Amino acid sequence: MSKPAAEEAEQESAAAQFKRGMRSLAGAVCIVTSSSNGRRHGMTATAVCSATAEPPTVLACINRATATHRAVREAGLFCINVLRHEDQALSMLFSGGPRAEERFRPGQWTTLATGAPVLVDALVSFDCRLVNSLDHGTHTIFLGEVERLQIGRKGKPLLYSDGQYAKLASPAHGEPLPEELDYWGE
Repeated sequence: MSKPAAEEAEQESAAAQFKRGMRSLAGAVCIVTSSSNGRRHGMTATAVCSATAEPPTVLACINRATATHRAVREAGLFCINVLRHEDQALSMLFSGGPRAEERFRPGQWTTLATGAPVLVDALVSFDCRLVNSLDHGTHTIFLGEVERLQIGRKGKPLLYSDGQYAKLASPAHGEPLPEELDYWGE
């Protein structure tokens, strides 16, 4: 039985409002990777965060329609690679365009404990074994216990907010604010 048109319009409006509201959150841009059946998979994500320090655990929210979701579910492993502000092109590559192995051509990749792809130049990479998952709506929340952690080169994270890439700046240290970003009237 289909929903009345007014109810569907109201739900679409709530979803649109939610998406607009979520654009206000700045998020670190990461590439979540996995390896399944001898193939590497990866996607750009900002819905990642720490879960607990004891044991060291992170979470990643991944759309169930993606190949990366299937790989994480099948293999029971994933890696969260936190991107540097110089990695915008790599982020864009992993958010669309080429599929599978073509995405891994740029950058230097290795593996640690689990076999998930690890970006050598990431700020930090969290190599994880899947310990729990929760399906909700269109996504699955994957909890991964960190098996190994690789700290990369020092730098600043690539951020995403309000539909655009951003980076941190330190005006006190002589770093100018990027001109293309709106700094709320400053």
